[in-house]
Amino acid sequence: MNNKLFAFLILLLILPFFGWMYYDWKAQSETIQSGSVPRDVLVDQAGKESAGVQFIFHFPEPVYSHALDTAQIEALSQTDAEAEHYHISGITQAGYSSGSLYEVNWSKKWFGSGYEMWVENLRVEFTYDTLNVYVSSGYPEGSCQYQSLLDHENQHVALHRQVYDRYEKVFQDAVGNAQGIPLVSRPLLADSVVDGKKKISEMISAVLDPPFEQFKETIQAEQSQLDTPENYAALKRECPNW
Repeated sequence: MNNKLFAFLILLLILPFFGWMYYDWKAQSETIQSGSVPRDVLVDQAGKESAGVQFIFHFPEPVYSHALDTAQIEALSQTDAEAEHYHISGITQAGYSSGSLYEVNWSKKWFGSGYEMWVENLRVEFTYDTLNVYVSSGYPEGSCQYQSLLDHENQHVALHRQVYDRYEKVFQDAVGNAQGIPLVSRPLLADSVVDGKKKISEMISAVLDPPFEQFKETIQAEQSQLDTPENYAALKRECPNW
């Protein structure tokens, strides 16, 4: 087999691999850049702009429901027996999440093995998916009991919004100050593209997971302060004939 034929066969073997890598890179890039949100940049230690970053924040308007009775709302609450003693006639349920989407670029080292890999067009999401407020159907709209329950649940809604607003800045600072995210000026050296992508995913999770866990702990702690026995007792005193 002459050298030209051998080189041609090698080219046929590696072209599909590089074609797949290009397709994967292009698909991620188009998905990330399709958003219309404002963009920021990540900078390296020298202050050089190295990667675009988007922050996707979303806090929805609450959805109110008057269709469940007290027993059904208590079933939703998943509280312990002591809390159920106070007959939970209203509840606010919230769903929230965080995540990321990003483009990974790389170059093959000409001398030596491995790839230099870095992040481009990072999208960070910190959003509320649902915010549902239930008030027992056992009390007609406009009644003292209904209004007291609604006011109490709206305190929960307001607290969700306040804590969420605070943590938008926490997420921005965590990403902006992160030194572990590979950039073109400080690439990650990986044995393979697959291995590099796995390591980059772990690095980004190491940046985003701590503030999200802190947010969850904060929201749970502050919400629980509204649902103390003392507050339930005060709520019961607002209206006769509970």
